[in-house]
Amino acid sequence: MDDRDLRPLPRGWVWMRIGDVLEFQYGDGLTKEKRISHGTIPVFGSNGIVGYHSTAITNRPCLIVGRKGSAGEVHIAKVPCWPIDTTYFTYPPDGIALVFLFHALSVLRLQTLDKSTAIPGLNRDDAYSKYFPLPPLPEQRRIVARIEELFTRLNAGIEALNKVKTQLKRYRQSVLKSAFEGKLTAEWR
Repeated sequence: MDDRDLRPLPRGWVWMRIGDVLEFQYGDGLTKEKRISHGTIPVFGSNGIVGYHSTAITNRPCLIVGRKGSAGEVHIAKVPCWPIDTTYFTYPPDGIALVFLFHALSVLRLQTLDKSTAIPGLNRDDAYSKYFPLPPLPEQRRIVARIEELFTRLNAGIEALNKVKTQLKRYRQSVLKSAFEGKLTAEWR
């Protein structure tokens, strides 16, 4: 969102520019060969967790933003982690809930800021210019709770649909089996 798209917000909410509240820090290189695979610290790439290591370079939960490759993808690290050099990482300032910020940045579709010609890339200055609506902290928490409730319902719906798909597949196979065993036309003969 840029300043042309800013609309009136509910009382107590403000429009904030990403660059006014966040600093996107560069991740650090950690090749697969140098990772301690039996470690417990998640290693994040632009696509999410790509492995584990024994040490973290962040000191608390943070957001990971794809810088190269899956540029603009947003991931949440709920524990200290190691963001590799294809990512940015950022900590929410006081007054902004981590999970709220994750959803806010995800809605901004930072992937659309890619201007590269070969490997997709996100310039942090382009991201810094984007606006997002910021409600007071109690409202952020209510929004996150409602999102999680609705996502739980959506996941249950997806699971139910998958079960129905499986049942339909079995039914289809049963119909085909019956057809080729002559059971479907037995009464017509």
